[in-house]
Amino acid sequence: MRRGSLIATAGFFLVFVCGALFRIFVVFAVDVGTAVTATPARTILTQSAYRWYENIDALTPTTDLAPENTAVGTPVAGATVRLRMNVLDSSLQLGTGETFNLQYSNSTSSGWTDVESGAAWIFGDNASVADGQNIVTTVLNTSDAGETYNESSPTQGTPNAILPTERGEWDWVIQNNSAAQGSDWFFRMVYASSTALDVYDAYPRLSATSTASSPATSTPSLPPSGNFGNTGSPAVHPPLPPIKPTPSPVPAAIVDRVDLNGDRKIDMRDFSILLFYFGRVGIDFGPSDFNGDNKVTMADVSILLYYWTV
Repeated sequence: MRRGSLIATAGFFLVFVCGALFRIFVVFAVDVGTAVTATPARTILTQSAYRWYENIDALTPTTDLAPENTAVGTPVAGATVRLRMNVLDSSLQLGTGETFNLQYSNSTSSGWTDVESGAAWIFGDNASVADGQNIVTTVLNTSDAGETYNESSPTQGTPNAILPTERGEWDWVIQNNSAAQGSDWFFRMVYASSTALDVYDAYPRLSATSTASSPATSTPSLPPSGNFGNTGSPAVHPPLPPIKPTPSPVPAAIVDRVDLNGDRKIDMRDFSILLFYFGRVGIDFGPSDFNGDNKVTMADVSILLYYWTV
C-alpha cells in the first residue's frame, strides 16, 4: 500500500511595482510518496498449563497424580499416564480444523521427537474411548474450550474455535515404551507440520526416579569412641572377644559380655556405650542388651554396675 503526504516549503520573490520594491512570500506544497507495508494479523499460541492423571478407560480422567504444572516421576516401562494440557490464544482467533502433534525430549532446548510407534514414548489405547473424540469436560483451571482426546498424532482438527485470550484443552494418552526412569522427560505440542508454537510457558515434565529394586534399610547410629559426652566422629566398637580363662570368680563369659569395648575392664567407657543405646528396642542393640529382653533398660545398667570392679 502506498500513501502520500504533503510537505510544505516556503520562498520569496522581489517585485518592482511602480518604482517600488516589494518582497512577496510564496508557500509551495510538495507531494512526497511514502511506502507503508501492512503486516497481516496471525494467531499466536502459547503452551500454558498441564496436569498429570492416572489413566482410566474413560474420556475424562479423575485421579490426578500432582497439582497443575507439577512434575511426577517417570513411570516404569509399559505404564500409561494421561496428560491434560491447554494452549492460550493471545491474538487472532484459532479456527476449527487445526491439527497438532505431541513431542518429547530430555531437554527443553533441543532433541524433540514425535510420540509415535517405536519411540521411547508411544501412545496408549483405551478400548472404550475413540481416538480423536471431542473433550466434553475440561479439568484444568484456566481452560475455556475442550478440544480432542488423542491416542495418536496428528490430532483430529480442533472441534472448537479458541477465541483471543482463551485456552483450549487437549488430552493425551502416553505410554512408556523404553524411556529410562533415571532421566527427565519434557513434552510439547507443535503444529502437525512440526512447526513449534510461538511461546512455551510450561512444559509437562516427568522427573527422574530411582530404579532401586529393594527398599532402603536403616542402620542404627554408632556410639562415641568411648569417652562419655564426646561428640566426635562415631566409631565401631570391636566385637566381643573370645572367652578366655580369668582368675575372676565371676564367669568369664559374663565378664566378656559386659565388657563392651573389649579392654578386659568394666569401667566408664563401657558405661558410656551402654548409655548411648539406653532406651532403644530391637535386636540391633544386642551387645548392650545384657538380659536378652530386646530392650536396653535399667536392668542392663544394673548388670553392668554389678561387674564394675571386675
